[in-house]
Amino acid sequence: MSEIVSNQPKPKSPRGGTDRAAFAQVERWMALIREISLEQATG
Repeated sequence: MSEIVSNQPKPKSPRGGTDRAAFAQVERWMALIREISLEQATG
């Protein structure tokens, strides 16, 4: 399955900042998940 996904061409983003904004949002979600996981582990 990963071979199929990696062989597909990546679409060009007409709005350059959109990808960066989406990546930043994912980073915030991941930080929140890490924080919740740490609280559950220690609490």
